[in-house]
Amino acid sequence: MSILRIKAEKIGRLRFLSHLESSKMLERSLRRARVPLKFSQGFNPHPNISFAAPLPVGTTSGYELIDVEIMGPFDVAQLVADQRKIFPEGFNILNADMLEKPVPLMKQVVMSDYLIWPDSEEDIEVTKEQIKTFMDQTTYMVERRTKKGKRKQVDIRNQVHDFKWVEEEQAVFLKVDTGSVSNLKPMVIIRELFGWAEEKVLIRRTKLYKLAEGECVEFYETNNI
Repeated sequence: MSILRIKAEKIGRLRFLSHLESSKMLERSLRRARVPLKFSQGFNPHPNISFAAPLPVGTTSGYELIDVEIMGPFDVAQLVADQRKIFPEGFNILNADMLEKPVPLMKQVVMSDYLIWPDSEEDIEVTKEQIKTFMDQTTYMVERRTKKGKRKQVDIRNQVHDFKWVEEEQAVFLKVDTGSVSNLKPMVIIRELFGWAEEKVLIRRTKLYKLAEGECVEFYETNNI
């Protein structure tokens, strides 16, 4: 099984695409580039495209990891070179590699980094104090809805691994659990802790991590093509 693994950024207006819309955008772009996609079987065949961690609507990313199953060889370097003709504005390939039988991305991702820029009217000193208060606690309970619509109290404190104000960025830095085992969306922090209006913040995912020999390491690094 050959996999095209893409590391990309998703910025600008593309942040408003849902996960399904992002998959469709990628499919159309790769078909336009004549990439030999492998399709699923059945009555509704679709290309086998998987993301390491679906990006919440409204969030930009400098670290999107995507696996695309491929039928045969093709010129990866040419795909990267021609990307401005192929992909919509705001989707930029940073790295691309062909891999043989890799471990699926979604089974590996465990953590991610975010930068969160508040509205200019927010009091930064209050924000810093809220962060300190949160980090000083051993538990922090929030209400969540289950898939069946029931409400339950969940402790999110152990899902947050780093949380601070970054002066040079004038933004909040957040490192949280991400993946199928434990997952915390930054919007939960924005809503439950800060009480900021969702439409007035800018969120950018900056890194994804996996476990390697018990250590949490940056997920995917290659040389630029």
